Amino acid sequence: MQSCDRLTITVLVDNYIDMLMPNTATIRRQGMPEHFLPRRGTPLAENGISFLLKAETAGRTTTILFDAGMSGIPIIHNARVLGVDWDEIDQVVLSHGHPDHFGGIYAALEAMGRRVPLVVHPSAFHPRSIRRPDMMIQYFNRGLTQRELEDAGAAIVAVREPLDIAPGIMTSGEIPISVDFEHEVPAGRMSIRDGHVHPDPIDDYLTLIINVTGVGLVVLDPCGHSGVLSSLDHAQKLTGVDALHGVLGGFHLGHAGITQQKIDQTVAGLAERGLQLIAPMHCSGFRAQRAVAEALPEAFALMTAGAELVIEAPAAA
Repeated sequence: MQSCDRLTITVLVDNYIDMLMPNTATIRRQGMPEHFLPRRGTPLAENGISFLLKAETAGRTTTILFDAGMSGIPIIHNARVLGVDWDEIDQVVLSHGHPDHFGGIYAALEAMGRRVPLVVHPSAFHPRSIRRPDMMIQYFNRGLTQRELEDAGAAIVAVREPLDIAPGIMTSGEIPISVDFEHEVPAGRMSIRDGHVHPDPIDDYLTLIINVTGVGLVVLDPCGHSGVLSSLDHAQKLTGVDALHGVLGGFHLGHAGITQQKIDQTVAGLAERGLQLIAPMHCSGFRAQRAVAEALPEAFALMTAGAELVIEAPAAA
């Protein structure tokens, strides 16, 4: 796999904001000065996630929008607060067809104002429902259609397999769940395919894998539907790169019914893989964030909406 020289990740949308968190050597946050003396406003948080990536290689930069949050309000507002130039975005990737990941995509495409490639798994467009004894949510992904995306300016790249999208950046394609305890219980999730109703396998789920020169792999795993450990193992197998540097995203451990045992097993697996950066975000849940922070304090990073992270090899002495 190719590599990029420098990776900048900006959190456009996440569930969390905290003006008191300090900057670090690699993370710059929207802190007290930005909140108390706002020039362009302060970031907003919501139940969703969106990343803006800038990968620099040999003096050239590729800019990618990965997911778009739950609604159009925070992504547009936060982009303005952070000084994002929509004209610089080269392409868009959607991790899967759930509203907390695609909800702001139409507002983002409108802000770009031109036709932009959009990578998505074809199964993202299947109608989805949740059916449980206590509730029924029909067609909760009805806001995501190929026609509406194309009308909004997306040039759809519907692909199941991994895809190289920039030097050092690739999509994962479908991710096999290789760690036994990471298999999710469907809990009433259904999808309609070929005229039949099936348990929803969420086979449209994908991650982004970035290989940074002299650092290793960084995996953006926005919702953890395939299990964060399985996603990391898949990234290594797919790329042939052994060095794992970091993982950021939603680890899908914050939902009701997730046992403490599963959280502890996940944290133990992360420790075994020797990551230098672990950022449980979005749907990871407080228990998982606390467990990572306590077990792996040097690697743990609490990301917030508006945070900017730079990853590159240390300068030679």
